[in-house]
Amino acid sequence: MRHNLTRNDEAVSAAIATVLLFGGVVSIIGLMLISMLPIIEELEGSIERDDMSAQMMILAHQTEVLSEHGMPGDSTEVEMIPLDGSLSWDSTRGGMWYSSTWFEDTTFRMKGILDFDDNVEIKHPESKTTAVCYSDLRLGPTRAFFYSIPNWVDDIAVTSTNGLAAPLGPIKIKLLVGGSLSENIAMNIGQSISIDTSIMADLVLESSHELTILASSGQGGGVLVTPDNPSKTDGKGRSWTIPLTAGDSTIHVVSESSNQITSSIDGVETTNVVLEGADFREGTYWTNTVTSQDTSTLTITTSAPSRLLLLTENSGSVGVVNLKANSGAYLGTEFLTPQMPGYLELTNPSDTIATATWKGGGISISPKTTESVSWPPSGTSGSPMVDVDRDIIVYWHNNNTNSNSLGASIIPAEDTGFSSGLSHIFSTHNSNNIDSIVTQIAGYDSLWNFSSTVSFNYSSNFENPFHEFSTGIGDHHLSILEGHPMRIHRVSGNSGLVELAHDGAERCLGLNTTASGWISTDLPWNTVSGRSELQILDAWEDGTHPSSYSVDLIAEAGVSEYSLVASAWIFHISRLTYEFTSSVTGMEVAYSNGAVLTNHPEFLPTVLKEPNDRSGPGPRFASTIPALNPTADSTVGSGMMNLDIELAYRESLASQTAYEVRRGWYSPYGEAIANSAASGLDQSIDWTIYPGRLDLLTDYVGWVPDPSIGTSEAVWHTSGEPIQFSLQLSSLDVTMKEAVD
Repeated sequence: MRHNLTRNDEAVSAAIATVLLFGGVVSIIGLMLISMLPIIEELEGSIERDDMSAQMMILAHQTEVLSEHGMPGDSTEVEMIPLDGSLSWDSTRGGMWYSSTWFEDTTFRMKGILDFDDNVEIKHPESKTTAVCYSDLRLGPTRAFFYSIPNWVDDIAVTSTNGLAAPLGPIKIKLLVGGSLSENIAMNIGQSISIDTSIMADLVLESSHELTILASSGQGGGVLVTPDNPSKTDGKGRSWTIPLTAGDSTIHVVSESSNQITSSIDGVETTNVVLEGADFREGTYWTNTVTSQDTSTLTITTSAPSRLLLLTENSGSVGVVNLKANSGAYLGTEFLTPQMPGYLELTNPSDTIATATWKGGGISISPKTTESVSWPPSGTSGSPMVDVDRDIIVYWHNNNTNSNSLGASIIPAEDTGFSSGLSHIFSTHNSNNIDSIVTQIAGYDSLWNFSSTVSFNYSSNFENPFHEFSTGIGDHHLSILEGHPMRIHRVSGNSGLVELAHDGAERCLGLNTTASGWISTDLPWNTVSGRSELQILDAWEDGTHPSSYSVDLIAEAGVSEYSLVASAWIFHISRLTYEFTSSVTGMEVAYSNGAVLTNHPEFLPTVLKEPNDRSGPGPRFASTIPALNPTADSTVGSGMMNLDIELAYRESLASQTAYEVRRGWYSPYGEAIANSAASGLDQSIDWTIYPGRLDLLTDYVGWVPDPSIGTSEAVWHTSGEPIQFSLQLSSLDVTMKEAVD
């Protein structure tokens, strides 16, 4: 069998061409796929962004409702389902702040407030800047309040501080003696307890919530009690929660106008009305003595802004009360004084003579000296008002026999006008008693000098805050040589009564500067700049650096140089972040302080939902900050997550007339938030014609980005009208766990 084999060259060529063509097509397709891969990844990233944005919007809505309308203990649950990315908490890049001024034609700006160093710059060009005060807000579920108890105290009466909405409770209190745990106490809301501290040295109270603490020794004494929600401009209030020990206690309420006073103790409520008289420069007063068989809680409410004095020694022999001026500071030019028998001590820390007058009398006070007068003046039937032509310090003595100063009191700082500062001037004039001076650091470390008949230097620090020494009759000066401010108590005799603030409260620095530009100040805590996130969290927890704090600006306003003219509130609040990858890495969708944000695509900061605030009717502005912070047992990751969110407490930070309100945000979204909040500004003709001129903007009400270049802050503009400003903070504890079917 013969086979004729032949080769078809044309067929072979055709087959080879087909294969080559197919390979070319495949190569082209491959190249097309490679070139299209970023587009595909970007589309995938867009899907992830849109999906997680919708989930973050639900989270924002739920937290908004809970923070504005919930009560402590209320909770909500949100389920989040990541696609390919993961959920995590960012504790160090979620900060924001508000500021407000309380006087007309006053501005207040800040820089470097959300850094982790110990430097803050402030700007107030309208008048002399006297001082600035910082207070740790202790925001967060793991940041307890610490109260250091001086060794001269025999016992303390403790109750919870009432806010806008009290915590659910119970309040957990730890007694730390010498750094070691001595006792755990669970105290219910509205309950008062008494603790014998006479046998406890180096006692510190660690509390899950803020407390009201009255510290006493011997027979007790007198004290000006802080209101539950004091006014920023004068420190007066309309409600008090007071822990009382067994025995008799005298309540003395003074006000400038007619007043209705309601008191409640042990379920018994009484109401009294006092009417304003016709006498010039006299206010009203109400006095009542309460007898308690055991430790109890007394609540007082008033219809008019008032001050409240508490006496636990009723024989008229012991008690020194620091009176506050109508400016809210201990140094001032106008004082509302009690209508109770005793003595008034007036200290002039300035270099020029001061003249104090009241109905029917007056006195001149030489520079750097102290004068005492019998009180109240004859011919007065109401609460006398004292007017002074320059700033002085005024004490009232519960002593109706002589001018000796017996009891315990704060020695205000003459450079700040408040409880702490860099310079303290005072006199002791008790012929039969040796005064004890108790210093407490209001910062992290300090080197100070005491000058009198005997002079010495001493170093105080965070670990050893107290130092006690004795001094005799004479004029004395304590000044800071290096470091942070001090707080000083003077204890005359064996008895006294004072109110104790937590360790991070009212840390004040004297500035005494008039400047049109920025003023550099020290933040009186330890720096954590360059530290790891874990180290920063530890510093927030133990109080060596604040996670959130308030700022009060003390400046010249009218006659007084010690007026509180502006305030600010700064928050490091944890940010919930969904991280994913598109055509580039590092993309995210985040929830932070009520806003939903993203940097997708290509790291472009975008605001998907603005932080919530409310305006009107009329010149009104209100905002509630939802401070969402994870608990210690929260998890992170890529799985399906359940977020259990519980409202811990809600408090009012401000509720009064303001003249300039500002809001700032931490980078990288600060500028985007400032611009997005002012989206309606494009419709303003005034802004179109005069861009950057707030003084000429008359046809727009709302947020305006600060005219500075690249700023992350905005101004709430109302055409120069004062506004009713309300700012609340809702602390939300969130536990994030993997969802289990």
